This record gives sequence, structure tokens and C-alpha cells, in this order.
Amino acid sequence: MRWQGGGPLGASAFAPPPDISASDHPPVAWLPSVDAATLTIVRPVPWAQRLGDLRFRPDQWGDRLIRIAAPDGAALLLRRHGAPELALWLPAGLAPDPGGAFGLYLHPDRHHVDRMRAASQFRRAIGLGPPLRTASFAHAHRHAAMLYIHDRRADGASLRDIAAELLDPMPDDWRSSSERADLRRLAETASALVAGGYSSLLASSRGRS
Repeated sequence: MRWQGGGPLGASAFAPPPDISASDHPPVAWLPSVDAATLTIVRPVPWAQRLGDLRFRPDQWGDRLIRIAAPDGAALLLRRHGAPELALWLPAGLAPDPGGAFGLYLHPDRHHVDRMRAASQFRRAIGLGPPLRTASFAHAHRHAAMLYIHDRRADGASLRDIAAELLDPMPDDWRSSSERADLRRLAETASALVAGGYSSLLASSRGRS
């Protein structure tokens, strides 16, 4: 959906149901306190130096703009063909006027380097530098395997049952095999990610270039 500068537009501020395919690219927004790549956009302070004729026109910064309302503000997701998604956070009462000047607030925390990188990507995305290109996710196959193992175990399958589905042939001595140890590590890592460790992936989830 495109944002026309009005009120909230029917997008959920919560994660989608787990039965929605990730390939559908459902809109999910994260607060800057969770995802350091989410930039906080605010009205500029009076003494800020202007940067040319740069104005707050998010509808011109991407092929598709999604607005997600939240209790303390609103999130904007900028999706552009062939480039990583950009996420902006507009805090309630501090958001810039459409077409007006704006500033970036970089939260003073241990993720400052990541926030500076996100600000650099944002500048490039709106035409102030070389264009961005989507970087492939090097560990996609490993994470897909972990999620499959986690889902099968949640259904009650044993590690041996899962191995029989994934391995061809099965090792002769399953209990002492390296394959069993590898699958156990993947299962443990998947459980940790599902329990909240996924937040460690957010720093790279929007791609680097």
C-alpha cells in the first residue's frame, strides 16, 4: 500500500502469523531499540545546517512505501527494486512535516556503528551517493535447515527421524556419527533463535553493500 500522508493505513504493528510464507514479504517493522538499522526520523533542531534542498518526501524514496502505525509513532518501510529494504521510525510528536526539513536521531548506545552504517545506506538510497545493491544472504540454506529441523521437532519427530529425511544415506553408526552431532547443533541453535536470538540477525537482515 502507498502512504498518502494521512492516518494509519490498515497494516499490523505485530509480526504476521507463522503460516504466512516468508516469500510473501509481509510488512514487519522493528523499533530502533531492537533493530539498529531502523533510522529515527525527526524534525530538525533549529541550529541544524541544511543539506541542499533535501526534504521529507518518503513517497519519492522507494518503489513501494508501507506505513505501520504503532502506539508511540509510526514505522515506514521503503521497498525498492534490487536494493535492501529501508526502515524508518517516526516518533509521535517529533515526526517532520511532509515536504519539510528533517533530521536523523542516532541513539547513543552500543549499536552506534551499526546506526552510522544505516545512515550511510539511507543517504545512498535517496540519491546522496552510489546506489545500493542487495547482498545475498550467505547463510540462507543453513537457516532454512535449522527452521525445518525446529518445526519437525515441534511436531514430535525425533532427531533420527529427521536425519532419515535429510540424509542419504544414513550413517552406519548413527549414535556416534558426526552427522548426528551436526543436526543436534543445528536444532539447539534454531531453538535459541526462535526463543529470541533472532534479534542478532537484524543487523545484517537489510543487506550490506
